[in-house]
Amino acid sequence: MAGISKSAKGMIAELKAIKILTQGGYWCARSFDPQCPFDIVAVDKKGKIRLIDVKVNSYRKASKRKIYRALSKKQKELNIELMMVDYG
Repeated sequence: MAGISKSAKGMIAELKAIKILTQGGYWCARSFDPQCPFDIVAVDKKGKIRLIDVKVNSYRKASKRKIYRALSKKQKELNIELMMVDYG
């Protein structure tokens, strides 16, 4: 899918993450606020809540090495998890 926008890739990654989480026994809800520090709220059958920020795995062009992402200060304060998903 050449030429797909960054936001479309992000949406696809979020849907992939939701698929993984629901297959793992979680109920999931997506955030619709673009300024929200997390993308997904996942709740297991015992009521444990996980706040998850989904990122697409990306790689450097020259070396093909993975680019690592870090949580923001606010995300760390809120105990948000980072979930990396491959695109495609």
